[in-house]
Amino acid sequence: MFFIPRIPHPTLKFLPRFYTTVVTPPALFGKHALVTGGSRGIGLGISQAFAAAGASVMLVARGTERLAAAQKTLAGGPHRVVAGDVSDVEFWDYVRKQEKNIDILVNAAGVTHYSLLMATDSRVIEEVVRTNLMGCIYGCKAVLKNMVRRKGGCIINISSVMGLKGGKGSAAYAASKAGVIGLTRALAQEVGPSAIRVNAIIPGYIATEMTDGMTADAMAHTLSTTPLRRLGTTEEIASAALFLATNGFTNGSQIVVDGGLSSM
Repeated sequence: MFFIPRIPHPTLKFLPRFYTTVVTPPALFGKHALVTGGSRGIGLGISQAFAAAGASVMLVARGTERLAAAQKTLAGGPHRVVAGDVSDVEFWDYVRKQEKNIDILVNAAGVTHYSLLMATDSRVIEEVVRTNLMGCIYGCKAVLKNMVRRKGGCIINISSVMGLKGGKGSAAYAASKAGVIGLTRALAQEVGPSAIRVNAIIPGYIATEMTDGMTADAMAHTLSTTPLRRLGTTEEIASAALFLATNGFTNGSQIVVDGGLSSM
């Protein structure tokens, strides 16, 4: 807390000459966060929420133009952008060597692909798994040594409701996101003794560029199978991420934010 001295108005004789006003700093004041997939969608929404809560955010994505535009939407600062491919081990080697003060890692980068497995090109399957799962594993590995040294940290992995219940045409995607849940549970046990918390958010269908490309029939089916009968928002995912970033006793958990879809 900050204690700021105030001088009362001279006409208010009954007040003491000096008094203090207690100002509570933002929830993430002084924290350094790295958010992959931070140039759009869920990653950008989380980055904006963290910035508003006082964190210094490092946005990671492949496209430099999108990153520059995303950086302009963040409150406060200083914030940084770094172009990189999360499935590239060399990128994470750079992070490990250069970024030693990361307090919060959010693994939000991901790609989707929907087709029957027997009709899916093996290169597409590899891209989905490498980005969604291996990128998440590499990211965790890159920051953990410094988090252990500093005796604290927070990792938030973004999975998907498909990782819980699967779905026709989503075999590779569902497998990669189910792997993220398994990674979260195992890693929470490994690094919890070092005061490092690892949790996951499991979104349902969220209003992003991904859902903008859905056909009318696909959208109608999505809404009909979601009990709340609507898409979620990036702000609703970001609020879950902010909870996980600030609640010191939540570890190894999966917060499902899917409008009830996984209950069907």
